[in-house]
Amino acid sequence: MPTSGMTVGAPSWRYLPVALALVLPLLVCAGWTWLYANNAQRQEAGIAARIVRVQAERIFAQSRDMLERVAALAPGACPDLLPDLQRWGALNPYFRSLALARNSRVYCSSALGEVDASIDDFSRWPVRISPDSWPRTVAGTPLAPDRPAVLLGKSRPDGYGGIVEVDGRYVQDLLDAVATMGDFQLELIVGKGAPIRSESWGRPASHVVPLYQETADEPGGAALTVNVMAPAEALVQAWSQSMLTYLPVALLIGAGLALGAYRLQANRQSFKEQLRRAMRAGEFHVHYQPIYSLASGRCEGVEALMRWERPGSGPVRPDVFIAAAEADGMIIALTRHLLMLIERDARTWATPADFHIGVNVAAEHLSSAGLVADIQAFVANVAARRPLVVLEITEHSLISDNGQARRNIDALRAEGLRVAIDDFGTGHCSLSYLQKFPVDYLKIDKGFVQAIEPAGGEAPVLDAIITLASRLGLAVVAEGVEVQYQFDYLKARGVAFVQGYFFARPMPSVEFVRWYAGGAQPDAAA
Repeated sequence: MPTSGMTVGAPSWRYLPVALALVLPLLVCAGWTWLYANNAQRQEAGIAARIVRVQAERIFAQSRDMLERVAALAPGACPDLLPDLQRWGALNPYFRSLALARNSRVYCSSALGEVDASIDDFSRWPVRISPDSWPRTVAGTPLAPDRPAVLLGKSRPDGYGGIVEVDGRYVQDLLDAVATMGDFQLELIVGKGAPIRSESWGRPASHVVPLYQETADEPGGAALTVNVMAPAEALVQAWSQSMLTYLPVALLIGAGLALGAYRLQANRQSFKEQLRRAMRAGEFHVHYQPIYSLASGRCEGVEALMRWERPGSGPVRPDVFIAAAEADGMIIALTRHLLMLIERDARTWATPADFHIGVNVAAEHLSSAGLVADIQAFVANVAARRPLVVLEITEHSLISDNGQARRNIDALRAEGLRVAIDDFGTGHCSLSYLQKFPVDYLKIDKGFVQAIEPAGGEAPVLDAIITLASRLGLAVVAEGVEVQYQFDYLKARGVAFVQGYFFARPMPSVEFVRWYAGGAQPDAAA
């Protein structure tokens, strides 16, 4: 059996799916853990920002209450008011000082006593007293120029006002404590003031990534903003920890997928070898399905059906190994092997001239340049029996024809062969193909035959196919005839040939010879 032109060795890229199966889970793991680490960092940053905001709002709420009390003291003489300011400042740890102002000048302070200073004179305290409260953060105050603070002020209609100075150290301690939750860098800004930052802010880092911003409106129209940053190294470290957690799982999944892909590739490659070995070892054989002529009342042909019996594992379903052979480019070699087996069997037959031998030809073989030579060699090898060879093709073979199939059919029909469309009605063949292609038989799929009802009802689709074939001058072969009422229905409508269990089951060549010689042909027996 010639098998030249088929590639025995596997292409080098056939294991690419194995590599992809191994690498893909790792890439998914890397991407997913990066997103997971970033999301986790941002969630932690959001928690940290909310903690700072809630605690800061609590401090500012107490400061606003104190501001109302301070502003209520003015106007008044500083010596009379100073004891209250000092007592309030001493009892509350958040306040650096409490002050009274008149016409934009501070005249009394719980820390300095009686003073006379313009608010604009404080270089680190560039504020203007507005009609309402004016909270804002500053980088320093006259008493502590290097320590940030939060200022809250309130003016009265008579020009007097109060000022509460919150020591930024408390806010900074809060920021430092929260920053340790995730190697964060935090800053708090009130209004348009200077930021109060954690000590971790400005720590040497190649790149700092903003993670979260929390904003809330404060009374007086100022916004309280908390910004959370983190070094890029912290994100990379969190990602690395996630990778260490999930990488073993990804490796196991990748290894499992790679093993499955390898076995699939190996099985596909080994299936070709199994087919070759099976053909060399004689594991294939042919069963013959007799075809009954209603006109003569006898068997006038057979359809050759290939079977594969694997030693030790039993039969392989034809639809399985034929589909695999088509997918792996082995169908032509398999058909050539089928022709060789038919040649061997036909030598033992005592059939008359023009006995039909139906051979299924795949679309790939029908459209190949070697089909004519293959069939001519087969006909020459069975010439002693003078059979009528019928090529059985599918509707798909006509639709996918590139011109070569038509040339092959024309050449073979010119030499006396016949062509049948197998399983007609189950494909997607346009009716125009039946006029364009030289076809001799329509083989009706058994599904339409089984639609015949025992009670004698009509089978309209089946009737339409029979009528169509008659109008086109094509003989009809009905497949799958199993019971008497089906046989009677088809006979009444002038169907030329039937095949199915009602007449005979497919059988090996040895059984077919005995069956044929045992009286299956009434005319011959007479």
